[in-house]
Amino acid sequence: MSGPAIFIVEDEAIVASDIKETLISLGYTVAGTAKSGELALEKIQQNQPDLVLMDIHLAGEMDGVDTAGKIHALYGIPVIYLTAYADKVLLERAKVTEPYGYVVKPYDERELHSVIEMAIYKHRIEREIKKRDAILFAVSSAVEWLLRVSRKGAPVSDKVPDFTASDIRNILEPIGLALDAWAIGIFQVRTSGPAPAISMLYEWGCPGYHSSLFKPELKQFTFATMGISRWESLLRKGEEISAVVSAIPPDEQKLFSLLGAKAGVIIPIFIHDNLFGFIGFFDLTEKTHSPDEIEALRITANLLGAAIGYQQSG
Repeated sequence: MSGPAIFIVEDEAIVASDIKETLISLGYTVAGTAKSGELALEKIQQNQPDLVLMDIHLAGEMDGVDTAGKIHALYGIPVIYLTAYADKVLLERAKVTEPYGYVVKPYDERELHSVIEMAIYKHRIEREIKKRDAILFAVSSAVEWLLRVSRKGAPVSDKVPDFTASDIRNILEPIGLALDAWAIGIFQVRTSGPAPAISMLYEWGCPGYHSSLFKPELKQFTFATMGISRWESLLRKGEEISAVVSAIPPDEQKLFSLLGAKAGVIIPIFIHDNLFGFIGFFDLTEKTHSPDEIEALRITANLLGAAIGYQQSG
C-alpha cells in the first residue's frame, strides 16, 4: 500500500531530487515536481496530491506564498513551506495562506518526516470535523422540515398527517449529500408473530442509485431470513452496526447486495424506549466513518424517532 502522495515545488533541481529520494525512502508517494508556481498549479490540478512541499522563495511572477495561497483557495490541500531564510514581511504573508508547517533548509530527515506526519494528521482531523459539521447542519435542516411537515395545515390538537415518501426524501437528502452516501433506508420492525417482521418504509438514494423500496425481498423479511440474526440483540441494546462487505460473513451480505452497497452504518430508531426499527446509511465503496460522523448519524436516528413518535401520538 503506497503512502500519502506529496507534490514538491522547488526551483533548484538538485534539492528537488534529494527531497524526492528522501520522501520515497520514508514511504511516501511523490505525486510530481515543479520549478515554478504556474507549473505547480497546473500539475496539482491534475494530480490532487495529499500534501505540497513548497519552496517559499520561488523565482518568477509567483513566489511560494502566492502559489500556496492559490492552492489553499482552489483545492484545500495542505502546504508545508521549505525555506532557508525568511524575513518578517514574508512570514506575515505566509501566515495568511494557513500553512501546516515550516521546514528549514538544509532540512533534517527526521524533522521533515515529523512535520509531514503532523500536517497530514491535522488535515485529516479538520476534514472529519468539517464533514461532521456538515452532517449536523443537514440534521438541523431536517428538524426545520419535520416541524413544518408535522404542523402544516393543522392545529396542534388535530392528528398529525402521515409523512409521505417525498417528505422523508426531503428530510434525508441533505444528510445523504453531506455524508456522501450511496443510499439511506428506514426499516420498521414489527413484532407480530414468532419472529419480528421487517420492511423497508422509506429510502433516499444518490444519483445512480436504483430504488429498492418495492423489492419484495425487502418487505416482511426477518432477521434470520436476511442472515442478520446477530443484529437484533445489538439493535435492541441501542448499539450501532458498522460493516464493510468484505469483512462480514457471506450470510450477512444479502441486505447490502439488494441495495447495491459495499458498506454501511446501521443505527436503531427508538420510540418511547421501544425499538421501532433502524436506519441504514449505505456506501458504494468500502469506507468507514469516524466516531464524530457516527454520533451525528445517531442524532439523525433520534430525530426521526422523536418525529415518528410525535406523529403517532398526534
